[in-house]
Amino acid sequence: MGKGSLLRTRTKLLSPLAALAIVSFLLVAACSPSGDKPVSVLSEEDFLNPPTETRPMSLWTWMNGYIDTVKLVYELEQMKEKGMRGAIVWDLGALINPNDMIPAGPAFLGPESLGYLRLALETSHELGLDLGISAASSWNSGGDWVDLEDGSKELLHSALLTEGPTNIKLPLKNPASPRGMAEHCELITVMAVSHRHDGIYSHQEIIDLSEQVTDGNILEWAVPAGQWNILSFFTCNTMQPLVVPSPNSSGLIIDHLSHRATERHLNEMISRLGQISTDENKFKFIFLDSYEVWQMDDWTPGFIAEFRTRYGYDPRPFLPVLQGYRLADPTVQTRFEGDYRRLVSDLLIESHYAQAVEIGDRHSIQMITEAGHGGHPRVEPLKALGSSHMPMGEFWNRQRHWVTKEAASAAHIYGKQIVASESLTGWNHWQHGPTDFKQLIDVAFCEGLNQVVFHTFSHNPEIAGKPGFVYHAGEHVNVNATWWDYSRPFMDYIARASYMLRQGNFVADVLLYYGDDAPNLVPPKRMNPNYTPDMPGLFPAYFYDETKCPHCGMDRPIVTGDLPGYEYDYVNEDVITTRLDAQDGKLVLPHGSSYRLLVLPDREDISLAVLKKLEQLIDEGAVVLGRKPTRSTSLKGYPAVDQEVKELADKIWGAADGKTVFSNRFGKGIVYWGRSIQDVLKELGVQPDLEVKGVDNKDRHIDFVHRRTSSEEIYFISNSSERQERVSLVFRVDPGMQPEIWDAESGLIQRKLAYTKLPNGIQLDMELDPIGSRFVVFRRKSSGKNDPGLHRDLQAGFSGQSTVEGDFETLDISTDWKISFDASMGGPASVLLSKLISWSEMEEEGARYYSGTATYTREFTLDKNQLAAGLEAFVRFEEIQEMARVLVNGEDCGVVWLPPYTARITPHLREGANTLTVHAVNTWNNRIVGDIQNPDQPPFTNTNAKPRFNRSTPLLPSGLLGTCQIQFFQTNK
Repeated sequence: MGKGSLLRTRTKLLSPLAALAIVSFLLVAACSPSGDKPVSVLSEEDFLNPPTETRPMSLWTWMNGYIDTVKLVYELEQMKEKGMRGAIVWDLGALINPNDMIPAGPAFLGPESLGYLRLALETSHELGLDLGISAASSWNSGGDWVDLEDGSKELLHSALLTEGPTNIKLPLKNPASPRGMAEHCELITVMAVSHRHDGIYSHQEIIDLSEQVTDGNILEWAVPAGQWNILSFFTCNTMQPLVVPSPNSSGLIIDHLSHRATERHLNEMISRLGQISTDENKFKFIFLDSYEVWQMDDWTPGFIAEFRTRYGYDPRPFLPVLQGYRLADPTVQTRFEGDYRRLVSDLLIESHYAQAVEIGDRHSIQMITEAGHGGHPRVEPLKALGSSHMPMGEFWNRQRHWVTKEAASAAHIYGKQIVASESLTGWNHWQHGPTDFKQLIDVAFCEGLNQVVFHTFSHNPEIAGKPGFVYHAGEHVNVNATWWDYSRPFMDYIARASYMLRQGNFVADVLLYYGDDAPNLVPPKRMNPNYTPDMPGLFPAYFYDETKCPHCGMDRPIVTGDLPGYEYDYVNEDVITTRLDAQDGKLVLPHGSSYRLLVLPDREDISLAVLKKLEQLIDEGAVVLGRKPTRSTSLKGYPAVDQEVKELADKIWGAADGKTVFSNRFGKGIVYWGRSIQDVLKELGVQPDLEVKGVDNKDRHIDFVHRRTSSEEIYFISNSSERQERVSLVFRVDPGMQPEIWDAESGLIQRKLAYTKLPNGIQLDMELDPIGSRFVVFRRKSSGKNDPGLHRDLQAGFSGQSTVEGDFETLDISTDWKISFDASMGGPASVLLSKLISWSEMEEEGARYYSGTATYTREFTLDKNQLAAGLEAFVRFEEIQEMARVLVNGEDCGVVWLPPYTARITPHLREGANTLTVHAVNTWNNRIVGDIQNPDQPPFTNTNAKPRFNRSTPLLPSGLLGTCQIQFFQTNK
């Protein structure tokens, strides 16, 4: 929420302290309508104390491969202590390394590297952490064990203009590549094309010269009359090396389209790791990072044979199209280009992602796959992500790179429980903390996220100092973060929410078929709420164009229009043709997910296989919305295939024309054309899954995600704005169910709620804190009793709690504080404050440039009436930057990190004088800036990222700001 020169200023309000009581609960039995009593899927104990597998992981960057074994062990111990699941070892080069301050470590997976990995593996096993490893030093699969025949390959050509009639004897030499003369090339085919200056040719007039090439690649040809372009096509090694490997690591990137290359690469990795592993103690994950192979015309041995087998025609006459020539018939060209890209995608998926899963299954290793449309995508991303054990997207801090919805849709349609995401990537070094991070994580939760993977947790040897060595991108969630010691509540919140968001199935009404193009994309549902046009050089012009993906700027496959209260998944040809069925008017998947409506892209072409399946689905009762197709997407079977598409579409769409006739009944189902998604859902009687009333929610800052178990409806409700919001929420659930509010911050449940039964749902009025969230769970039966230890009203909000009867005024203690700093970080010994202001605004230079923890103390006096039974007392701060631990009379009242910044202090109060102590912590920004401002003095900080700061970098608000009050309330029972 905004800090820094490009970032807007954040005004934080205030948040509760999680209740301290830890209570075990029996499972609540839920009665089904038939009278059966299945055990609830939800475990209240697991919500309170989430299992390890629901906790956040991190990309554990081993920059330059340099390792400090003592710190390695310490970092794993800290991951465990602070409530993380584990880490993915990511050996890579330091992209920021002034004066070579980060030393070079050993070669990745060499003997010394394996020694470090053994220590990490043994330590994580002892601690009960899960450990993974990236499939290369840097990203893209590869290493020094990859030989030339398994390296990545591309299609290139050379051209010679000749004029006949004449006889030629021409040596065919390697072509040029964008990176110089190509290396290690093999001839694919040679052809002659009648020369035209505009580069247009007819594939039907190609002269195949392949038979005229002798050993040694000598072309002998009797050239007919006229001018001819002799085109020689080669497959050549790109020689692309690993992108940013650690200094002593090297090697080629593999040919990801080759089954053999993937097999050899992963088998070599697993074989080396096997030297330090046992059946009981091995790496749990291998991470296939985003695909960032050079843009090129991808090729692999056997490509032509695969093409002929799958598409039924010879691709060789069309190869000039890939190298810049144009066909006289643009329709034929477009279809060939689509077929080529689809085959590249299929080979990459089958030979790399799916093959990796098969290899992983043989070795009991899970593949985490970041195969979406980040990087330089070639694939149809839903199928690629579906071909993994754990699909992984990404979302960035203050950037447009959000592709989590893509990974979530893949998981939902392929029946996978976990949706991971590279989380909080960005270039905002030490600008933000857990409060800011929660806001973005909640938005990603509403996209479908349920496995956070921090980008990044940098390994820091002792020589690194603080804040230490970091990767060039990422929000640095590691032991050197100033707030690390206060991070457990943040980790627990993520774990509880992730636990809830893995239960049952995702609930959505709409399936959006995005066509059979490759590459393809799923646009984000929402974006980072802090990403605004006041970010010069970063904000693209297409961002507000509803026809474009805000992440990449490509055309959206489907322009859905506004769908408030409805959820959706994207779906691909593979799932439609192999997994989707129609039952009782719904589209259903094998694992139980169902949808009411399938929407087609607004285009005239369609895959014949998809159209045939649509005929079956609609006949069996499905509802489909989309224009009537008139032709195929592929050159396969052309031109006869177009007549088959037309005849079948005429049969299904009937008289519907999208202008005067908008629907047609076909079998048990119906097809619509020319209607909006919202109108069709309304006509089908499908009311919104969640209606938000009482606020302007056009920006969807009140957002949700819905999961359904066999006996519960689980809604996650998020307010990503920085405003307190009072809302009326109408849930589309059985009115006979009973709501409960589950608080992921504390792990406690409020069952005593006020709600209204409606004919088709339940209305619940709620007060949502700034950047606040709640789970609303509907069950058949609820005890109606709140958890012991729940001392605040989760429905009415802090401000809506029962006020005290009588003259118990709020105590204002905003003035007369003493604050002490750590002198080892340049802070003054102590400062007396007449009011609570930011450290950055203080006169003392040591306070202005201070980073770390400072201690506030103040006394206040209470009389015995204020300690009466039945009263609850909270201390409330207007704003905290970034986090604080509160103590009363030396007793710990917990960490405060979320609006409305409150801590329950009731148990520790006494009559007369009381001492309030607050340990507040900020981020590293101010101390780094202070060091730059004072270059002649010894610096307090050390980091390779210091070049990202300068003398004009703004200081950030720090500490306790504004007012501080002690407020009294009636006990909430």
